[in-house]
Amino acid sequence: LDLQPNNPDIWYQRGMALWELQQYQDAIASYDKVIEIKPDDPDSWYQRGLALMELRRYEGAVVALNKVVKLKQDHYKAWLNRGMTLRRLRRYEDAIASYDKALEIQPNYHQAWVDRGVALGMLQKHEEAFGSFDQAVQVQPDNTVAWLNRGMALDVLERYQEAVDSFDKAIELNPDSHKAWNYRGSTLVKLEQNDQALESINRALEIQPEYAAGYYNKAIVYSWQRQVTLAVENLEQAIELNPRYREEASNDPDFEAISEDDRFWQLIGG
Repeated sequence: LDLQPNNPDIWYQRGMALWELQQYQDAIASYDKVIEIKPDDPDSWYQRGLALMELRRYEGAVVALNKVVKLKQDHYKAWLNRGMTLRRLRRYEDAIASYDKALEIQPNYHQAWVDRGVALGMLQKHEEAFGSFDQAVQVQPDNTVAWLNRGMALDVLERYQEAVDSFDKAIELNPDSHKAWNYRGSTLVKLEQNDQALESINRALEIQPEYAAGYYNKAIVYSWQRQVTLAVENLEQAIELNPRYREEASNDPDFEAISEDDRFWQLIGG
């Protein structure tokens, strides 16, 4: 650089090396030098956007990624990351439009299908979300995250057996997915298969012993069985790990069976 201070390629390679070292702010400074020399370099704008995403500076990341897709409209990865950034800003409709652009360019882009489904779910468009996740698993049948999200969408749509089948597929691909075991258990409760539900949730907790959602779902199973002591013990564990479950439990109809018990209200009133 001392010999060639205006060589954009060297600045770019410096930025990439700093990126690899996770020195994102310094990487941005290098990409900025490239942009100073070559204002219309889409690669530097793209890497700048990714570095800003890593720093959670999402507004700035959107500006950088907007520049990329303006310079290179078929940059499907930029459209994807733009969508991811907009989703983090809770601009879900804009995020979906960005994913749609990525998929228009690259129809088999499984990550875009998954992220599109997540954004649709945030808008409570669960049927469309399921469609996106279903497309993702058709494109990439070994995508554990897609199968997991597909199951969650089916659960919300009250298609419980199909949801369990989807979680089973996620578990087949990744037997250590504590979330898949937990969601499987939660759905089995709705099918009134409480023993199988407990087995599934216990497996989640074997994999991840401090998984608050697992204890919360165990508490629900025991509530359905009117086993107050076990329900309260597990709910207490969930609240200890994640205090938000105190408020959630107070409004959760799944605890109706034990709602008259003083132990429940002592815990919730906590």
